[in-house]
Amino acid sequence: MTSLRNKIILALVLVGVVLFMVIQIVILPENEAQSEQYQLAQQSPLTHDLESILPYKNKYMGATSNLVMFNHLPLDQLKRTFQLRPEKFTIEIHYEDKTTDVEAKLFKQAMLYNSVAAFALVDNLQTIEYRFSDTTLVATRVVIQGLFGEDLGALLTKEKWRTGVQDKLRDDQFVEEGMKKLIKK
Repeated sequence: MTSLRNKIILALVLVGVVLFMVIQIVILPENEAQSEQYQLAQQSPLTHDLESILPYKNKYMGATSNLVMFNHLPLDQLKRTFQLRPEKFTIEIHYEDKTTDVEAKLFKQAMLYNSVAAFALVDNLQTIEYRFSDTTLVATRVVIQGLFGEDLGALLTKEKWRTGVQDKLRDDQFVEEGMKKLIKK
């Protein structure tokens, strides 16, 4: 009887060790790789997940919680500070980097993408000033609406976002024309 009980305990321990090894060697690294791949995809405006920023939808730009959305948009890895100008309905983003520190195509796509995302999510936001150490770019709601459509909030579904924003940003000519419309200071 004791021998049978010991064999059962030993078998359970072996099963536990095997399961532990499968989790440690197969499942966890696979999950970690998927997580890294997802995070990498979030750096590109063409593959960014709209769902990650939808919680930041707000009618009013005065809440500092609105700034958190920029931690979930492309270029979030760049060091920056924020300044809210609620009397002007403006967000200033002060970057420590130069515009040339980011690959040119990604930079242009991200400026347009981040702008349309912010204007779509914050109803009364009118202006975003992207202040880099070498230049300042100003995006206005009017310009972004002209590029992406009058009702930016209507784009906030996966399908409309993909076709109305991400697919447009695949077109280099669209991106170049869009960047020309952002005001340089």
